[in-house]
Amino acid sequence: MKFLLKIVAVHIALLIAGTGFADEGTQAPDKGKAKAVRRLPNNYGKIGLSKAQKEKIYQIQADYRSKIQALLRELEDLRTQQSLEIQSILTERQKKELNDILEASRKKRAARAKKK
Repeated sequence: MKFLLKIVAVHIALLIAGTGFADEGTQAPDKGKAKAVRRLPNNYGKIGLSKAQKEKIYQIQADYRSKIQALLRELEDLRTQQSLEIQSILTERQKKELNDILEASRKKRAARAKKK
């Protein structure tokens, strides 16, 4: 069970890191609190949008932001469930071997990070 919790934690961490790019540019720190950033899509600022058009775009982005975040959370849950189901077919020896490989990979990444 402890092994399974480690694997789930690793996968969740990887999923969070992997989906983090989807929120880039949508939030900025403001005295410890996240605040939505009003940002036009790439190249929209070059086409002479009116203030009203910009405001409409910002509203559309705000309307979709929560839907997109909910879908990302659902995707993360599905990936976790998939990982658990895949791991459930492994033998104990395979689980241990996988854990050793993941641990070695974490140590290697940590060593590379220290060099930078």
